[in-house]
Parts: sequence; C-alpha cells; structure tokens
Amino acid sequence: MSDKGFAPGMTSKATHGDVDIILRLYELRREPIMREARKFITFDYWPASFEELQKLFSAGGKEFAYFRQVTSYWDMAVSFVARGALDPALFLDNSTEMFFLYAKLKQFLPNLRETVNPQFFKRIEDFATGSPEAQQKLAAISRNVERVREQRLKTAAA
Repeated sequence: MSDKGFAPGMTSKATHGDVDIILRLYELRREPIMREARKFITFDYWPASFEELQKLFSAGGKEFAYFRQVTSYWDMAVSFVARGALDPALFLDNSTEMFFLYAKLKQFLPNLRETVNPQFFKRIEDFATGSPEAQQKLAAISRNVERVREQRLKTAAA
C-alpha cells in the first residue's frame, strides 16, 4: 500500500486529480441502471439471514446483477485509495453509501468470504476500519443501519 493508503489521521491534501476521480465516480453512480441497482441494494433489499443472500445469488437475475454491480463498484472505488491513486480523506468524505453497505452486510462477511470470495469486501473493510475518522463514520452509520433493520423487522412482524 502506498503512503496515500489507509493510514490513521487522514490529513493528506487532495489534488485536482483526486477531485477529478471523485467526480468521475459520481458520474458513474448517476448512470440509470446503476441508480436502479443502488436503490435495490440500499433501500429495497434487507436480508435477515445469510440464507436470504444465498437465495439471491442462486436465483441469478436482475437483483443478483444489481448486487454484483454495486458491490464491485465500491470495491473498485476503494481500490483507487488502496493503490494510492486517490486521496483517502477526500474519498472518506464521499463514500457514505459504501459505509452504509459495509454496515449492512458486515454480519454476513464471514459466510460470504467462505462461500463466495475470501477477499469479499476486504478492501472496503480495511478502509472503513483503518483510521479513527473512518471508524467514527462507520459507528454512526452502523447505528442507523441497525435502526432501519429493527424497524423493518417490526414492520414485517406486524
């Protein structure tokens, strides 16, 4: 990992090139199918168990394609930071959705890594836990994810 990696105390200075990459990542997120995929993964799909994730995987189809598209997008984006091509502090400022997805899927990561890919969400996990700033952001977002999860469970039980 480069000196621009996941070091604590993200105090590096972003360049115009970093800003350009962030804007290009934003443009990719605005693509119509990507918007549909992000809506599905972020708002519509809340697996209660690993078995529900397995059903999504084995069913294939549009929803599984959405899952792959969004998770691989964020893995690609964080790889720019891991390889030193993008300022980590600037990425931290612009990756709230990635933190949300990590918090949402975190409980399933051991199973996903065992059955799908040993490196699944590994770079994302490294970034989300790699600095005090990222840990603070993750803690706040994790609380929100758990509130939503509990609310959805209550609604489903009613």
